Amino acid sequence: YHHTFFEMLGNWSLGDPQYPEKGYYTDEAIIWAWELLTEVWKLSKERLWATVYRTDDESLNIWKNKTDINPAHVLKFDEKDNFWEMGETGPCGPCSEIHINIGDDFNNPKWVNAGVEECIEIWNLVFIQFNRDNNGTLHDLPAKHVDTGMGFERVVAVLQNKSSNYDTDVFTPLIGAISNLAELKTRNEKQTVAVQVIADHIRTLTFAIADGATPGNEGRGYV
Repeated sequence: YHHTFFEMLGNWSLGDPQYPEKGYYTDEAIIWAWELLTEVWKLSKERLWATVYRTDDESLNIWKNKTDINPAHVLKFDEKDNFWEMGETGPCGPCSEIHINIGDDFNNPKWVNAGVEECIEIWNLVFIQFNRDNNGTLHDLPAKHVDTGMGFERVVAVLQNKSSNYDTDVFTPLIGAISNLAELKTRNEKQTVAVQVIADHIRTLTFAIADGATPGNEGRGYV
């Protein structure tokens, strides 16, 4: 479920201190995310988990009081998992991740943020409310905003009931074409992995070249 190139879905709310009514923040971001996942896409509520930053009681209360998620499925984590920052300084803030457990043991909190394939993050709701200065001190931003990021390929796999992104219609046409070119009517495990890698890289190159990148044998072109 990791790729060289992946498509990021999401939504932004850019806060404006002069016109606060034009933006939205934690309430709407969480409620709308839950609505999309469970009411529009009909994902199983019992398989969904939410995580929040360890001091972010506001988001914790929104999840528990303004959605019908199982309250036991809302967990707190530290900076590594639930605090977003672009670098050592600059805008940053707590985030609330949404995970789905597609395995048999879908009620196990130990699987969340554990790096297991059965329980993956599909959406990250970032609440950018601070600016970190050169001393590491956090200052409130005059305009707080929302930046969310959802993994397209992962969501497609969930919606199509596939355990692997490579089994979805995002990748199967590429994999079929590669197999035909390589004259692979059947594939062993090693060949399957190789075909998946080629499909992943071709997709990456296609988007990069379409976006203006020029392949070459040195420097950024080589990368």
